Amino acid sequence: MNNRRNARHALLLLPAHRASVGSARHFAEALLRQWRLTEDERCTAVLVVGELAANAAEHGRPHMALRLTLDTDFLHVGVRDHGRRSAPRRPCPDGDPDEHGRGLGIVDALAARMEIRRDAAGWCVDVDLPVG
Repeated sequence: MNNRRNARHALLLLPAHRASVGSARHFAEALLRQWRLTEDERCTAVLVVGELAANAAEHGRPHMALRLTLDTDFLHVGVRDHGRRSAPRRPCPDGDPDEHGRGLGIVDALAARMEIRRDAAGWCVDVDLPVG
């Protein structure tokens, strides 16, 4: 990865609940504004953060971590769920198939790279978004 020595880093730990998704988006928006990303770059990144946080809240373990790293060429976004396995969660109450299941496809279309992996601690999704 390019120029990680001079990169900026941030980490936010949250409960993996639907209510935390907005907090993750607001945190990312404020931080990326401070890091002086363009409006288009911020909008893309906040969309990605929201989709990944929503997936962690819907399908993950009880806690999630949002990691943002900015270097000269990319904003690296990582969302990891972790903690003890919880009981299976109920499906989303609206049940509308047109409203679910497209998030990772959208993220993949916006990203220069997307990696999804699972380990004993939970799921991790890493995304690289190009920045100018």
